[in-house]
Amino acid sequence: MEFDIQSCVQYEVAEGPLKAEMIKILGGANFFSGGPVVLIRLNLSEYDEVFTSKIPGFYEKLKELIPSLYDHHCSIGTPGGFLQRVQEGTLLGHVAEHVAIELQTLAGMDVAFGKTRSTLTPGVYHLVFRFFDEIAGIYAGKAAISLINSLLAGNDFDVSDTVSNLIQIREHRMLGPSTQAIVDEAKSRSIPYLRLDHYNLVQLGTGKFHKKIRATIASETNFLSVETADNKFLTTLILKDAGIPVVETIRAKTPGEVLKFRDERKIPLTIKPCEGYLGKRIRYNLTSDEEITRVFNWVKEFDENVIVQPYVVGKTYRLLTIDYKFVAAVELIPPSVTGDGSLTIQQLIDKLNAEPGRGIGDKDKLSMVEVEYTTEKIIADKGYTLATVLRSGENLMLKNSGNLKLGGSAVDVTEEVHPFNIFLAERASRVIGLNVAGVDFLAPNITESVAENGGAVLEVNAAPDFRMHIHPTTGKERNVAKEFVKMLFPVASTSRVPLISITGSKGKTTTALIIRHCMIQEGRIPGVATSKGLFINGNLLVPGDMTMPEHVAMVFKDPEVDCAILETGCEGILKHGLGYEYADIGIVLNLHRDHIGTDEIRDEDDLAYLKSVVAEQVFDTGFTILNADYEMVVDASPRLYSRLVLFSTTDSNLLIANHIRKGGIALNIKGGKVILNDNRRTWEVAETNQIPLLSAGSPDFMAENVLAAIAALYVSGIPVTRIKQLFEKLESGAI
Repeated sequence: MEFDIQSCVQYEVAEGPLKAEMIKILGGANFFSGGPVVLIRLNLSEYDEVFTSKIPGFYEKLKELIPSLYDHHCSIGTPGGFLQRVQEGTLLGHVAEHVAIELQTLAGMDVAFGKTRSTLTPGVYHLVFRFFDEIAGIYAGKAAISLINSLLAGNDFDVSDTVSNLIQIREHRMLGPSTQAIVDEAKSRSIPYLRLDHYNLVQLGTGKFHKKIRATIASETNFLSVETADNKFLTTLILKDAGIPVVETIRAKTPGEVLKFRDERKIPLTIKPCEGYLGKRIRYNLTSDEEITRVFNWVKEFDENVIVQPYVVGKTYRLLTIDYKFVAAVELIPPSVTGDGSLTIQQLIDKLNAEPGRGIGDKDKLSMVEVEYTTEKIIADKGYTLATVLRSGENLMLKNSGNLKLGGSAVDVTEEVHPFNIFLAERASRVIGLNVAGVDFLAPNITESVAENGGAVLEVNAAPDFRMHIHPTTGKERNVAKEFVKMLFPVASTSRVPLISITGSKGKTTTALIIRHCMIQEGRIPGVATSKGLFINGNLLVPGDMTMPEHVAMVFKDPEVDCAILETGCEGILKHGLGYEYADIGIVLNLHRDHIGTDEIRDEDDLAYLKSVVAEQVFDTGFTILNADYEMVVDASPRLYSRLVLFSTTDSNLLIANHIRKGGIALNIKGGKVILNDNRRTWEVAETNQIPLLSAGSPDFMAENVLAAIAALYVSGIPVTRIKQLFEKLESGAI
């Protein structure tokens, strides 16, 4: 039965005392965490302040149901720590957090962060935990609450069924292993990524520097070359014309043409579709008229164009080239079973699928062997059924291909490939025009030149699977994703546009638009998301409030933008998270008593902590700009990894004075002038009466906006003399 992911989306928490009043995803850094989390507003009802040690049998039942919870250290810091807390007594919200994490881990999604925080409402808690996939995370959270409700009611709960559903969600929703490896490598180089669909279309980098990939096809991969590689007959002709040894290939329209080819060559045949994949509809070692005719018609059902080759005995090798250079090689071995004289073919397949490391789909090291049409055909051609008991020692191939997705295995042979074979693989990728190619060889071995041992290039594959190289069944793992990312973004190249994030109680929009205006005057193309709308360059593209995370993504996806300016309000951080991981410049303008009195923002300390999310999520090579007139804003400075910039509207701020003495960057207004200090050097940026924005009647917070904007422009590399010119010409109407 086909898996219905919608049933998991609509899954309801089991009835019981624990109730999920609200469940949502916070993307990017947020009030609770430096990364995306599931947030559940959990009501413990009558179990508030009831510790697990007071609930009869709870510890024993939980331990029996999920014994792997032993691996959770919790605050104790050693294995068994969490279970010890349960035995000694902890609240059920804390238990739900750990169960949600462990259910995902059991399904191959290893997450390790969670926290439970009280709200202003008695008995209600905010439960937060990390996830790999949004639907999986939400499902795990609901299942964790259902599990606890079931334990409290004395009802059964099927953990294995829950984990099975999570595995299916993982397979349907998570990136494929090749794409995930590329994303992981990009992240290791601080290259941001955006997922563009629910499959494997991903954007690496931001703005005008971004590149797109789908699995192992990049935006730079030639479309015509992909189409050529998909056509096995055309590929063979092109390779042959380039002097590359290939298996003789004809395209046949009738069984008669195939029989004539056999009679002329007097050899067994291989018949396959011209545009097949994953070994579909391929049959080997065909000799009789009846067998050839039957297979030809079977293949023709799949592809109108049928190709025929002599059957060549040999091993299959995949040589991977990236940027037209050889990087790795494996021997691909189709899945098979060997009889023992007592087990049926089905039982032998079940035994094979039970091997450690085999899992559903393609996220584990090895895939399970699915009995589908190809396998059934192979078995039937032998005159067998799944109930047939194989003779002891008899080997039965289950697939026509060693592709790992079909349950095949891979043996790394990278260091064994003959230099001439490497030359042929690189030449084949260039001749076809594929910057990333899987070149398949058929040969007795790959250690000898195929020119000498009778081997040949079988085909060239676009979008080659990286999994076989990253996690071979046997041999050394090869980080081929590193070469892929290096091809797209050579070392020291730029992959992202600078990002300026602005928060505060007042003046965020104004500050963003001031910086936007100045950037445009400097010849830049800013993408700006504010509560007034989304601006690209000087144009208002989408009016209205555009400060949520999805609007941040709109800026990042724009192919023209060369800098991003974001208005980041409290509401967006609370409800959805930042929508980005790190900024180059983070600005906190001020702190007023807005949003206080909610479950998250209980007092000024919470409010200051919320705004500090913007301050903290800045690259260590970047700058955080804080208003030194608000002590609670500056309290975030010990938590920063970036360079600190302070500003003040007065000339008597002691924090500014101390920062200047240490050689830090600081701005303030002194004697009617904007003064900038950096590394114990001082500049007079401009006189305040020469800055139109600071004319009589301007809002009292405008000085904060101007100072913050000047600081952002200065650390962006714009000279002080140019900043002076920009602000002396900047009228309020321009923003």
